[in-house]
Amino acid sequence: MNYLNTCLIFIVTIVFFSACNITNKKSGVAYQTKFVNGSTNNKIEILDFGGTGQPMLFLTGMGNSAHIFVDFAPKFSDKFHVYAMSRRGYGASEQTANGYSTDTLAMDILAVTKALNLNKVILIGHSIAGDEISKFASSYPDKVEKVIYLDAAYDHKSIWPAIVQYMPAFPKLTAADTSSSDGLKAYYKKIAGITYPDDEMKNTIVFSTNGKYLKDVTSDEIQGKLVRGLEHPNYKSIQCPALAIYATASTPDIIIPFYSLLDTVNKKIADARFAIYKNFAREQIERFKKEVKKGVVKEMKEENHYIFLSNPVETENYIREFLK
Repeated sequence: MNYLNTCLIFIVTIVFFSACNITNKKSGVAYQTKFVNGSTNNKIEILDFGGTGQPMLFLTGMGNSAHIFVDFAPKFSDKFHVYAMSRRGYGASEQTANGYSTDTLAMDILAVTKALNLNKVILIGHSIAGDEISKFASSYPDKVEKVIYLDAAYDHKSIWPAIVQYMPAFPKLTAADTSSSDGLKAYYKKIAGITYPDDEMKNTIVFSTNGKYLKDVTSDEIQGKLVRGLEHPNYKSIQCPALAIYATASTPDIIIPFYSLLDTVNKKIADARFAIYKNFAREQIERFKKEVKKGVVKEMKEENHYIFLSNPVETENYIREFLK
């Protein structure tokens, strides 16, 4: 069930396959869904939250669609024109057979910026989107104004083998968990420590007509291709100002919210995972400070990986301060 595992990891003509105005019930913010062509003529889903000013494009973590940002991204439409993008294979973006390497995904971002007539864009990305941000900023320096990493400035290619090796068993799904969107949301809250927006649930999971979980929109095969296509970040070639917000932890229950539910064997696995994470995170923070010429680092201690969901006010303040 790859949806639940995500808490761990140039044709540029604009194409409106469909465009509709939707209002997020929670925030009351309206946004428009558009589709544009990516770098291989693949369909890419874009959420346009409107606003005036410099363009800002949100990029998602692994397993998520642009709808993960429906509560957070609109906060910036007072000073920026805000967009969010679902990478190929996720949400309503086309599931292609290939094209999941970091290089191609960065070219997809370039195609999107051209299709939307965005000159120099501010990129904001969560988790594994940091790889795409680093690739884009280092490859197309004239196309990016500033970049912001939301617990995303890591060398994911280096850490992934350890993540796979030290994986504690997830709590078992029950019939009640899969019987409805609310049940699945409660389960995810238990294992990830955060609640997904309803829009995100609807766009990443297939439910039956009576509301039962059927499958994830994105297959494990696509997830695997994305991981195999990872590259080491080239921080030294990033010329624009860059903000990296890190969620750091001193105890394993912060990065593994279901730690208290584990048995003795799985707690040992989780402890090993946490020890690797803690050392790796500190190394990555120091590397970013050293290699990114115009880099700024902020740490949010004892916080969830999804900092923009768990701590939206603090995350917003850091971003606004950086963008002044």
